[in-house]
Amino acid sequence: MNVTIETAFPGGNVFIEDINGYEVLLTRDMRNTQGDWFYWSFKATFSKKGVYRFAFTQPNSCTSCGPAASYDEGKTWEWLGFDCVSGDHNVFTYNYDGTRSASVIFCVGMQYLQYHLDLFLNRHKDSPYLTQSVLTRSRKNRAVTRLHIEDSSIKTGKKHLFFSSRHHCCEMMATYSLEGILETALGDDELGKEFRRRYIIDCVPFADTDGVLDGDQGKNRRPHDHNRDYSEAPIYPEVRAIQKMLLDIPLFFGLDMHCPWIHGAETNETIYFPGAEEEYYAEQQTIFSGILERRSPAEAPHFTRNNIPFGTKWNTRKNFPGPGFNCAGWLRHACKPVFASSIEIPYAIIGDIPLTTTSARALGRSIAESIIEYDDNL
Repeated sequence: MNVTIETAFPGGNVFIEDINGYEVLLTRDMRNTQGDWFYWSFKATFSKKGVYRFAFTQPNSCTSCGPAASYDEGKTWEWLGFDCVSGDHNVFTYNYDGTRSASVIFCVGMQYLQYHLDLFLNRHKDSPYLTQSVLTRSRKNRAVTRLHIEDSSIKTGKKHLFFSSRHHCCEMMATYSLEGILETALGDDELGKEFRRRYIIDCVPFADTDGVLDGDQGKNRRPHDHNRDYSEAPIYPEVRAIQKMLLDIPLFFGLDMHCPWIHGAETNETIYFPGAEEEYYAEQQTIFSGILERRSPAEAPHFTRNNIPFGTKWNTRKNFPGPGFNCAGWLRHACKPVFASSIEIPYAIIGDIPLTTTSARALGRSIAESIIEYDDNL
């Protein structure tokens, strides 16, 4: 056999339908998902040089940058490029010429797993400002990480911020931007010091911890996903614990970080805010978005014109049938902070600019800068 396929690793997801020489036929695993979604990840180990063709039985399996590839067991990632993609975004080719690792992890996007979070935590293991704790245990008894950033030497005047990602566990790039916010808040530069002087941060990087590690789709999980679970009787331990934590906090600013559909259309390859239904919060989103537009990095630009006001496109009451809220909606309803929103960060490309882990983190720094300016203008 010229190539073997493996999925028994964190984040793995695919069914092998057939391997015939240099041709591989695959199907995405839709376990626990209502309808269709597009997450997949697998490891290919090549024994012969040549051009391999990987075809999915479902459409919309590749981004506008093609698949992501890792040659070091998922530690770092690069885009293969859309030139290798054909069909209905469901076929890609890979030329194994023997110059790089014979084992390659391919993924719909640039994966962010526990390994990457551990790297971040290790970089800051000596920080007096960062505390890691267990928020709760997941349905599969995994520890759900809570991060807390605070300069305890400053006793008064600090405002409380909350950040989360992976309510839909496949939305990986958003977590790189979240890491950029946290890295900024822990920095030794003037921005980091000012951030700690003003704010306390609580953060849940993996709101669907089991889904992240198991390689689930997460979106439209039966009977509803984590981001439709904010209610008086949530079914997911992570959501119950987030609610309990935040109801005890006088919250100033909350941001739940997501990725949209895989490619194309008017909005899926832009950074945007889904507009709040409440007029006050919609106005605050517009203000903050304008600040971020000025501050966002050239390699990850945000434009206010790309926001989706409530009642337009997918952002309608029909998409939020209840009885549960999404995370941002629940924050506005139950915690009533000054600002509460979700943000959508593309999987792969912004306009014609490929998004990378570095530029996603840079966007996170710009979000942190924008919070300070927003606060100053209140």
